[in-house]
Amino acid sequence: MATTPRIPAELLDNYFIQMERDDDNDNPVAAIAIPVELSRLAAIPVRTKKSFQLDPVLHELIRLYNAKVQDCQYCQNARHAVAVQAGLDEDMVSALSHFETSSLKDDVKAALRITAAVSTNPGLVSDEMWEQALRYFSEDELVDIVLLSMHTTASKVTITLGLDPGKEASSRLFFPTEDVYGSSPELAEAIEELRSRGVAVDGPADAPLPVGATITPSSGVA
Repeated sequence: MATTPRIPAELLDNYFIQMERDDDNDNPVAAIAIPVELSRLAAIPVRTKKSFQLDPVLHELIRLYNAKVQDCQYCQNARHAVAVQAGLDEDMVSALSHFETSSLKDDVKAALRITAAVSTNPGLVSDEMWEQALRYFSEDELVDIVLLSMHTTASKVTITLGLDPGKEASSRLFFPTEDVYGSSPELAEAIEELRSRGVAVDGPADAPLPVGATITPSSGVA
C-alpha cells in the first residue's frame, strides 16, 4: 500500500484527504479530495435531517469494512466516538474480514453482503441478496447502505496515487464537533441532541465514554 505520493510534488500543495470545495482552486488533485460537505452528510455516524439514517454502529462497520478492503491505513486506524459509545467494539471490527462466519448479527451481515458487492462489482448485488436485506431494513435504509458503501470506496483513488496520509495521521477517536466535518445547522442540532443524552461529542474531556467502550490509543490498525 502506497503512502509515498506517485504524482508531482507541486500538485500536493495544500492537499488533504478531506477539503472544502473551492471553485478558484485549479489544482487537479484537489478535485479528488473528499468534500467536507459529503463527509458531514455521509462519513460520520450522526443522523441529521439530511444525512443517512443508519444505526451508528452499522454505519461505522460499513466504513471500516471498506477501509480494510481498500487498505486505507488512515481510515482503518480511526474510530468514530459516537459509534463506539453506541456499542462498536474491536471484536466487531476484527470480524469484518470474515463476517459471513462471524458472530455478527444477521442484519449486519445482510448489509455487509451489499457493501462487499458494491466494493468489487455492483452487479453482484442479486435480487436474492436484496430481498434478504429487506427482512431487516426499509427500502430507504437499503438505499443509504448502497450510497454509504459507494462513498466509502472513494479512497481507491487516494491510495492509488499514494495519498493515503497513513495511520499516524489519523486520530484514534473522531468526534462530530471536529473541524474536519465543517458545520451546518443540521449537524449542530444533531450534536446538541446527542449531548442532551450524555453522548460525548467534543472529546474525552467532554464526557467519559461508557465503561467497556473506550478505545485505547494505538499506533496500530485493526
